[in-house]
Amino acid sequence: MSRSTHRAGAGRHRRPRHVLVAALALAASGVAVPAAAEEPTYLEDAVFDPVDALTDAEEQSAAEQIETLREETGLQLFVAYVDTFTDTSGSTIDGREWAELTSQESGMGAGDLVLAVAVDQRAYGLGDIGETLSDAQLQTIRLEDVEPRLAQDDWAGAIEGAVDGFAREYEQGPSSGGVSVPDGEDVYPQSSGSGLGGAFPLLFFAPLAIGGVAMVVQRVRRRPDPGAKAPDRAQGPSLPELHRQASEALVGMDDAVRSAGEELDFARAQFGEQQTQAFSAALERARAAAREAFALRQQLDDDSEEAESVQRGMLGRILELTGQSRQELDAQTEEFARLRSLQDRAPQFLAELETRARETRDRLPVAEQELSGLRARHPEQALATVRANLERSTNLLDSADGFVTAGRQSLERDDRASAVAAARAAEESIGQAAALLDQVAEADAQLRGADEAIAEGIASLSADLQDARPHGGEPTIAQAVQRARAAIEQAQGSGRGGDPLRALAELDAAEHALDALLEPLREADRHQAKLRGDFEARVSRVGARLRSIDQTVSTARGAVNSSARTRISEALRLYDDAVTRASESPTAAMDLLTRAEQLGERALTEAQRDTDHWGSGSGGFGSPYSRGRSRGIDPWSVILGGILSGAGSSHRHRGGWGGGGFSGGGFGGGGGFGGGSFGGGGFGGGGGGNFSGGRF
Repeated sequence: MSRSTHRAGAGRHRRPRHVLVAALALAASGVAVPAAAEEPTYLEDAVFDPVDALTDAEEQSAAEQIETLREETGLQLFVAYVDTFTDTSGSTIDGREWAELTSQESGMGAGDLVLAVAVDQRAYGLGDIGETLSDAQLQTIRLEDVEPRLAQDDWAGAIEGAVDGFAREYEQGPSSGGVSVPDGEDVYPQSSGSGLGGAFPLLFFAPLAIGGVAMVVQRVRRRPDPGAKAPDRAQGPSLPELHRQASEALVGMDDAVRSAGEELDFARAQFGEQQTQAFSAALERARAAAREAFALRQQLDDDSEEAESVQRGMLGRILELTGQSRQELDAQTEEFARLRSLQDRAPQFLAELETRARETRDRLPVAEQELSGLRARHPEQALATVRANLERSTNLLDSADGFVTAGRQSLERDDRASAVAAARAAEESIGQAAALLDQVAEADAQLRGADEAIAEGIASLSADLQDARPHGGEPTIAQAVQRARAAIEQAQGSGRGGDPLRALAELDAAEHALDALLEPLREADRHQAKLRGDFEARVSRVGARLRSIDQTVSTARGAVNSSARTRISEALRLYDDAVTRASESPTAAMDLLTRAEQLGERALTEAQRDTDHWGSGSGGFGSPYSRGRSRGIDPWSVILGGILSGAGSSHRHRGGWGGGGFSGGGFGGGGGFGGGSFGGGGFGGGGGGNFSGGRF
């Protein structure tokens, strides 16, 4: 569940004092006081009742019933009673939409339920965020257990009916089978506690303290250890909770593997291949385990009707793979931290980083010219993976300068541990900035190649359409022909404001679908030769596109959820399989390549959605890429890049940020941000689910 604890009968959320004072003042002056409207809100407790629809005793009883439901089924119900449902602009909306928006605002996921009631509007919404039950079951609860009691103004009875209905339908089991984890589920793992921790200085990261800490603390609750082993099924968690643990473990492992890869690159440059062989081997094993785990997650996403025992077995295997990989990487990282101990040469290392940051900053004017050229030659939609790179690189380099300055201040206090931790953060900031600038430099070649590939793809697909003409009377071929023509039309218009790379992906998919239908109708040799040619024409471009999308996920991993990570990991695995099988089975290779390309595009869409959602909820940060701010550590870029994320830094900076890092005489001893860390690294979550509603 999205939250593991909710205070039974906790103090309810009352209207803010200033609202009550204003209402009293209006009443005293004879002005009519309208009913309070409530926009979608973050639900912290199980019962949210600012309108006092429930008595204290009823609220206490409701909280106990909800807790019983959670203990017996693993389902967590959230209830909200308000006057009127409105959106953020103040416009009235229906209960279904309000429930869905509130679930997204609250970061709800698999196993979470919501009942929202507007007592003055006489409207309500009911949501099953994880789609634990079928549509028919949700409608049964709505029409038989909830709405009749609302019609009688029995507010407490509606909660009791919802609890009883969900318990009954859950025991019967979903008619469509299985529990699915929504694509946009908030699955960020909590840090192990050795991340920023209480040793991080309050003043050192003041912008974050002002703008984002409240949101981070509010979003991140107690969550299972991402590397935990599979539980005892006889006494283990519910299936939705097991899905959640697996998703969180995947995020934690993916962050650890990505961060370990960056660490290894730095180490090879500094120490050479021989001293890093053991770490390199451990990383390859972890990557193999990650590919297997993400493949299992994808299989579960593709087939939600697997029997519960099968799902539990697959989820248990995911937890086993992630746990083993994290343990091995942690052991190697600790040894590697000793090897990389920079305390003796911290002053020289900071000087080197200052030089590297300056050299990388010197690339910004060139990148700005390249980006301007890209905008002049290509539509804005085609620049989805690079359009913000210049500003993000600038922010990261500003952050690197701030970290270098902080490191030198630590040296002045003879706090070398803190200096090394700051230096490592600067090093990763510079590395990410350079990667973003590399993407800009490579984008023009990819897009120019796309224009040529589109022309070739249209010609190839047009030839397929000619081959299909004698068979146009067959319904399946007619449907594929219609899709192919639509893809050609989209590709022809992609140069006038579209995304040529995405149009090219649709061309590929349409051609593959038509080829598959025409295969029995063509001469085998000619068809196989055509497939090989098509594969060779596509494989390099698809690989470059997938690597670019993977880099986008990597440099925004502080915001990207498990869904996009699953898609791109599976896409890269399928791409490797396609290359391996191309010579012996071009048909199978084309199937794999097409699937990889489609998953990659889905990963990009979901990563962009996660980043946009994260940015829109940035609270005190302000616009993520706004200009005109003072230079220094940019918390947005640091967290978005996962530089200080729990899964990343906490496993790399033993004695760095947490524990003995910015502690003692370093940056404020026991102060900082408290004893934990930032938690999962990222915001947002939610999305997806089954929602309904009505009037009473």
